[in-house]
Amino acid sequence: MEPANATVPEFTLRSLPKSNAAASAVGAGLITWEQAAHWYQSFFTGSQYLVPIFCERYDTIISVSSRSPILFDAIVSIGCRADEGFDTTIYRRLQARVRDHITNMLINTSVPAVEDIQAIALVAAYSENDFVLIATALRFAIQLGLPLVVDQLIAKSHARSRVVTTNEQNLYRLSRVWYGICNLELFFSLDGGKLPGLTPHMSSRKIRSLLVHPERTAIDIRLLSQVELNIIRTEAYTKIMGRNGEFTTQHSEDQLRTTVDDASVELSLWLVEWTNIAMTEPAPHQRALALQNLQIQRAFAMMTLYLKAVASSGIENIAIMTEFQRDFIRKAKEAASCHLHYMLQSSLTPNSSPASHTTTSGSTYLSTFRWTLDYVWAKCAVSVLLVLKLAILLRDPVPSVMALLRDAHRVLEELKTVTVGHIAYFQILQTSIKKCEAALREYAAEQIPDQDSSITGARSGAAEDEFQGYVPSEFVFEWDFPGLNLKHMPFGWQDLFVNIDRLF
Repeated sequence: MEPANATVPEFTLRSLPKSNAAASAVGAGLITWEQAAHWYQSFFTGSQYLVPIFCERYDTIISVSSRSPILFDAIVSIGCRADEGFDTTIYRRLQARVRDHITNMLINTSVPAVEDIQAIALVAAYSENDFVLIATALRFAIQLGLPLVVDQLIAKSHARSRVVTTNEQNLYRLSRVWYGICNLELFFSLDGGKLPGLTPHMSSRKIRSLLVHPERTAIDIRLLSQVELNIIRTEAYTKIMGRNGEFTTQHSEDQLRTTVDDASVELSLWLVEWTNIAMTEPAPHQRALALQNLQIQRAFAMMTLYLKAVASSGIENIAIMTEFQRDFIRKAKEAASCHLHYMLQSSLTPNSSPASHTTTSGSTYLSTFRWTLDYVWAKCAVSVLLVLKLAILLRDPVPSVMALLRDAHRVLEELKTVTVGHIAYFQILQTSIKKCEAALREYAAEQIPDQDSSITGARSGAAEDEFQGYVPSEFVFEWDFPGLNLKHMPFGWQDLFVNIDRLF
């Protein structure tokens, strides 16, 4: 146990090295200052809520443009993506320029600046190379000593009399950067099929200590709640994956049930406690947005928890699963249904951005997708695919599946109004709905009694087989969401001689 008077090593801010610093896109004549200002503002209107590693008071356009061309161009490029489009020439040029900035910095800079780390983390959040980039950001953050700043901030806060000093403000800002980078690493690792490469020494008490600090903003509620959520998910996944393939005996099933039940309780407590925290937010639109995001995050965590537990058995065919395993599948489908429901909710929240005060008749959550990360697009697409697939696999009543399909169509229609997005995930949504509709028609035909024998005989189950086997390549090579390989293949003695490969 450390002595009570132990000191935390001081963190010293490093400024951006002036040598090797390339000009910004404005300085190079690629864009005008007016364009940069417009896209910079667009970033802080929406993307700031998704990559909350900035301080609006400190990271003004004048300040950032003078401190760091790489960070300035990174912010402007994401704002351009939101306003102009994912495939526009100007965005591609800005994206290439930021890539050149990062390459130059990695080659020529021995000691990175905080701005370098922020820029790399921001690009990672909107990049297909997220794993490599976020690992680079983590390495640089550790090199600069960012893991120390939270303890140092807590020590300063306890010693403070009244006024928050500039040094303490900087420590809070750096703590936000550190937690933001850790959160991205946790997200990408947990849903990318591996445990986090770094085990951050974070506790709920340390995380929540920042909530009572005078520098805390509404965005910090979103960030800190996600960090705590992902710590719960990491602990559960570590236990489940550590016993992969061993849950076949009754004793092992009991252990797995205990692990999942404990995690479920933790997630429920997390939702209740953070809901109470979010309710203290004075701005109605910020409060409503925070509450909706808590529900969405918890539903997705529950869905993937149950499916990850089922995957640990190695059995993919629902027809031959134990009742214990099928119960987890049912609970995963319920969580996926809740996730779909919460995504479609509307409230007194942004019509066009998280910073807006106007109301909307459409989905609050989906209306922000012009700014959202590819990872969030992927989560949306996979949750819709899974809720439809699980409903078919569990042989839910036709009216119930049709209701889910209607909601899936609503998601698709809402996203059509979003001018920017990852087209691949939008196409996955379209394909999922189309294949589910075909499978549902086959399934519904089976329920009709005294059907013409020629029609019944003609049915081969091809549409359902195609839907069951639909696993988009993005969810194979870029992400590792559990549950996509599940099937329902009834096993009778006559099936021993046909289609045996379809059983597993």
